[in-house]
Amino acid sequence: MTPDLSILRENQEALLLAEMAAWLHDMGKCSDEMIEKQASDCPALPRFQSNNDYKIAFSDILNGSNQQISLLDERVTRKELVEKGGPSAIKNNSIQSLLIKYLGRCHAAAHIEKEGQADVKQTVSDTRLSSPFGHETEPLADLTKKLKALPFNEINNREKFLEELKIAFQNAPGDTERPINEVDLWDWSSIVAALYKSALAGALLGNKPEPNDLKWRLLAIRIDSERLLGDVAKIPVLLARKEWISNGLDKVKKLIEEEYPLGNEVYRDENGSIFTVPDINNLLKIKNKDKSLEEMLTEKLGFEGEIVVTPSLSNPWWGQNPSGRPDPNKDEIPPIGKILKEKPYSSPDPETLKKLWDDAKGNPEICTISWIHPQGPTEKGFQRKASDYWADRVTGRAEEWLGKLDKTIWIDEVADSNGRICLIAGKLGIEDWLSLDGHIKTLLVRPPNSNPDSADPKTPSFARIRRIWETTKTFWENVEQDFQKTVGLIGPRLKIIGNFKQENSVASPNNAYEAELKGIKFSIFYTDNNEYIIIENLQRLAQKMRASSEELETYSNSIEYIKNHLDGKILNIYHSESKNREKPIGQLTISQVEPEPTSFVSTITILLEPGIFMAIIPANRALELAKNVKEKYERKMGKVRNRLPITLGMVFAKSHTPLAALMDAGRRMLSFPNRETTWILNATHDSDIERILNFNNGITWQVPIKMGDGSTEDIWYPYFYVNGTPDNRSTAFQGPGGWLVHVKELKKGDEVKITPSKFDFDFLDTASRRFEVSYDDNGNRRDQMKTERPYLLEELDYFERWWNILSGGLARSQIKNVISLIETKREEWLSKEGDDAFENFVHDALHNANWKDGIPTEKMALEKAAIKGKLKNIVELYMDILKVPIGGEKQQEVFE
Repeated sequence: MTPDLSILRENQEALLLAEMAAWLHDMGKCSDEMIEKQASDCPALPRFQSNNDYKIAFSDILNGSNQQISLLDERVTRKELVEKGGPSAIKNNSIQSLLIKYLGRCHAAAHIEKEGQADVKQTVSDTRLSSPFGHETEPLADLTKKLKALPFNEINNREKFLEELKIAFQNAPGDTERPINEVDLWDWSSIVAALYKSALAGALLGNKPEPNDLKWRLLAIRIDSERLLGDVAKIPVLLARKEWISNGLDKVKKLIEEEYPLGNEVYRDENGSIFTVPDINNLLKIKNKDKSLEEMLTEKLGFEGEIVVTPSLSNPWWGQNPSGRPDPNKDEIPPIGKILKEKPYSSPDPETLKKLWDDAKGNPEICTISWIHPQGPTEKGFQRKASDYWADRVTGRAEEWLGKLDKTIWIDEVADSNGRICLIAGKLGIEDWLSLDGHIKTLLVRPPNSNPDSADPKTPSFARIRRIWETTKTFWENVEQDFQKTVGLIGPRLKIIGNFKQENSVASPNNAYEAELKGIKFSIFYTDNNEYIIIENLQRLAQKMRASSEELETYSNSIEYIKNHLDGKILNIYHSESKNREKPIGQLTISQVEPEPTSFVSTITILLEPGIFMAIIPANRALELAKNVKEKYERKMGKVRNRLPITLGMVFAKSHTPLAALMDAGRRMLSFPNRETTWILNATHDSDIERILNFNNGITWQVPIKMGDGSTEDIWYPYFYVNGTPDNRSTAFQGPGGWLVHVKELKKGDEVKITPSKFDFDFLDTASRRFEVSYDDNGNRRDQMKTERPYLLEELDYFERWWNILSGGLARSQIKNVISLIETKREEWLSKEGDDAFENFVHDALHNANWKDGIPTEKMALEKAAIKGKLKNIVELYMDILKVPIGGEKQQEVFE
């Protein structure tokens, strides 16, 4: 019998009810009683004696738990699935239901991380969850209350119920014992639910094996987002393109998860989604009447030929081997890591494009948003130099912003008072954590007990892999949430009310225009009813309007100056995207200028994914944000920082620099070959909670050695690869990449393998300057004047310290003169580090400078920085790019 997808539609309700039972089958772990039962100070008579006690006690809170689920010629209740659907059901001869046995097998298949109990229990009052990198949360509390507060009466409203379930289950443990307390109940349950739904869907489609023979595949929908977003010129266009991609993936998600319940999305990033699906080789060709699954996926994506996405199926896998305990030779890990290493390519559909251009009237130019469609065919599209299809989406984005004024989509509002912006690009190196022989195996369930072979490493289970990307995505989400602290709130904006007299065109609502007064141009947004919002940094605008230093001193002073300066004036209005943008479309006579009171954070997030982060912020806040990222990284990933590097790029530019150039430079900064290197340990010493490592390159690390309670020794996470075979170390073992030693047993002289974290920066005075952001095979900049870049992330602290010494001891002209002397000699003498004559010259140049308070005590550190060319870069960053005032100087006026 030929399978037909319509059978999934016909059984949709039953499949989703069964899926929900899988989500909830372990819900007893979201309880204070479970924490009490597993605690080291468990009462003599705990309220629950066994796992089944949990299931029975909590299954009764399910609304309609006796509701019948009819599937595969069986009828079971949700209560039965929750209570009986554990691994023991597979071999329980008294259980005949395949629905229950399938759930038991899905539970077991997902449980690769149960390598054996570590038996390091936590206390009732201090039980914590851990990240996959060993950073623990605050103690868990009120879990039972949160479980019982779930809206079980709306359990059939899948989207709403799962939203509430996520909040509760992300703060509940899959297990409480250290170190297997890193998988929360949400990630654990999501894997079981995904496998169970796919197993049932496969059975309905004709693939109905015995429970222990169940296998699954991954369905990948991968998109080349770099190509789709890389040529975007303006932020509203970028956001519209991102939404276009996101909406397409959301529709595919709804198709697979709900309309034809085949599985669940288990991974998403900027390049698409990955789903669990049944093990059916020709799944993509199976039809519902006249359309195959592949055709339906393409239709749901809605890319209309602009790109062609080819869904792909992985090879089958079965998770934990059916024999029971994890076995590295028999377990089959889902190949997410392999899929992510394959760079997607999204080409347009030639037939669709041919028809678009054949149907176009006249001789239209190409759409400057898609770079594929013809412009038009209406005036709205021609005005924006875009197709009507994209003109509508961009206009909608601006209108949406008007309803959410606590954010911005305008580059000119993000720019600092010097008219400069910074693209912050960040990347966490998670690639080697997602593979079968990756860094998850450098973490331990049990440490070696003098015998290296006794070490019990963790296995890269589905749930653990999911936790890796969930945790890294959350890291960047927290960076974004900190914008209010690192960048700050500003406001109010200014609103202009006036009468518009047209000349060449009509001003349309929900569009941005350029206003001009006596040669000074600034951006405004027409909201309707003769009201316009100024969408620029108002301190910058006041500066362009030649406000005095007192009027520029505060944001409120600048606002007051602009109000008075504009009152009663007549502005020329231009359409900045029109073909005739040099001619004003009319004049605006101002009758009133008043505050628009909404405060906002002047940042624009571009990408926020597990592996990559991009945001545009004011240039003068870039270092504050970079320091925040560094501090957060060291706190949350400090135990594994030697094998989980972070890369930061700071691309500074004028506010009107093409967005595509900014993003290209940012991606280039994240793409350098960051290879493992060797650092030699000079010295070590301990504090109460950290092991302090001093390396021969001058870098110092503080590596946490305690768990979240501040007292339990961390014997599972902070391990370092070392060269050679370590002698006399009780906590050494062999990992996938060589010998690993616990941080507390590292010794002076050890050659430690490090994949270092780096940062780089550059100023794009022209768009073409981005091509100079290029790295050789060793990861160094090819530009001979910038070979010392990128820097180690730890050197961010040195940058600030060295700048404070320079700016506190020398005037601006003195700093420029000293640096000019040193760099001129470097160029003339072709000098490198180790050149005695050049080093003596640097010493004399700094020693003879007229220091305000005498020669600084850290002059030796300054000399080393100057010899390596670092001091030149620090001066470039603070003086030339950020325009930081020195001493009692006023902010420099910069007109670009």
